[in-house]
Amino acid sequence: MTVSKWHKENFNASVIHNFEVSLVMPFYKKLREFSKVLPLNVGFFQRNGIEVILVMDEPTEKDGVLDFISNYPFINWKVIVNDKDHEPRNPAKVLNVGIRHATWKYVMVSSPETWMFTDVIFQLRNALEYYKDHYAIGTVAFIPEDTMVNNDTVNSLKFIPYGSFMVEKEHLKLVTGYDESFTKWGGEDDNIRKRLDMAGIRKLYIPESKSLHLEIIQKLEERVQTSRSYDMKQLRKIECPSEYKTNCDSWGADFNKVVFYWEHRSDAEKNCMKYLKQLNSSYIRDNKIFKEKYSKLIICHSYNETDMLKGFLENMSLYFDGVILLDDGSTDSTYKAACHEKILIKARKYRENFSEIRNKNILLDIASFVSTDWLCFMDLDERFMEPYTDFDQIVNMNGINVATFCFVHLWDDENHYSTSYPYTYKGLFRRRRMFRNIGHTQINTLLTKMHVEASPINRDTLHSNIVVKHYGNIDKDRRRRRYNFYKEFDTQNDQGNYEHLLCEMPKLASVNEITINMIEQSSLTF
Repeated sequence: MTVSKWHKENFNASVIHNFEVSLVMPFYKKLREFSKVLPLNVGFFQRNGIEVILVMDEPTEKDGVLDFISNYPFINWKVIVNDKDHEPRNPAKVLNVGIRHATWKYVMVSSPETWMFTDVIFQLRNALEYYKDHYAIGTVAFIPEDTMVNNDTVNSLKFIPYGSFMVEKEHLKLVTGYDESFTKWGGEDDNIRKRLDMAGIRKLYIPESKSLHLEIIQKLEERVQTSRSYDMKQLRKIECPSEYKTNCDSWGADFNKVVFYWEHRSDAEKNCMKYLKQLNSSYIRDNKIFKEKYSKLIICHSYNETDMLKGFLENMSLYFDGVILLDDGSTDSTYKAACHEKILIKARKYRENFSEIRNKNILLDIASFVSTDWLCFMDLDERFMEPYTDFDQIVNMNGINVATFCFVHLWDDENHYSTSYPYTYKGLFRRRRMFRNIGHTQINTLLTKMHVEASPINRDTLHSNIVVKHYGNIDKDRRRRRYNFYKEFDTQNDQGNYEHLLCEMPKLASVNEITINMIEQSSLTF
């Protein structure tokens, strides 16, 4: 795939690192259609900060839906079911239930039988990043479900400005959601647009956003007939609402039974074991870890680090509830020696060409099966330094999703660090390491880089006062090994050069002289 110049220049600020989108799907006996379309959409759905809310307006397909979505464990699902079986109705009340349950800033509405032919979610969400107080709509073509469509034939289809709709949740709350007085099929989508317009929320039309609504021919014919059957009173209600608010305060409460939620998923143990079977070997402490809710967990990968392992586990266990470890095919005893009561899961993969991004994303896959509020990437040659270990500063602060730590490179002994290390503030430097659990995520990067950001999220950052001591450069032999390693594997010249690792007499300072003011000043290097 060719990456445009615009995407390269805007990559770090791109919404792909955290979409903040709740995708609401009204669902009435659509399992057959959904089963055909989801494999086409899965790549769009299982991305950072996207939750998919299936609002099932009857109970008969509940078990089938739960069985089916279990095959897609990296989509952040939420399933809500109406226990009352009934005839088909207008989806306004159903959509409002989904809106009320949406946890993200933006709500997108789509249907379970819609194939997103282009990257509709990104296209609408990216547009709203730059146009505040707008709602975004894409286009849709209604086609028979067995129609063959490709890039060459799609332009021959008739696209209309419907199908996908995205807006901030607060704007939907402002207009009290979809009009629940709609009972017959149709009209609710046009009506909510009119009321958003009345409230000062403007339309943003994205013609390049293309969806295909797949239906059997009989249903297509019924759709055309129904759309032509509105009388003048119905049209006036749809197109000319008297005010932008329409429902009472209890809107969106027609039913409320959540039968599945990614944060405490019932299929976690089964899918975790299935995933781990792809690796060389694995260990799970016990099945209770899939029933617990943790505050914060360490995730780490290792390679031939037996000498660092014990100290790492002892230090991390003082501050975190558990550890998930991935061994990258160590040839020493690192994997076998990784024994501690706080190791929840450990796995060993076959070592291929070294890829830090690959290792970190495998860890994120595994961690998605365990319920926790926060995750933190750490390396085995790193230790937290007292008294700068106030994690409450992070976990108790609202409005942040990621935190940086302050690091120092120890040099020659545990009490001194290099102050002349490049890309630092007098030897202190910042890295993103701890981030809020928002469901399954992956670290996105344009290049296969040697040094990747150790967080899948990069917005709403707190520069914490936590200090980490890095032992990887503590003696001359380690520095020489690191130098040789980077010279071999940093084929992208990610850091320019590594000659500083061979410096014989750098300027040193005592770790005991680190102050809060210095820690705070280190944020200037980030």
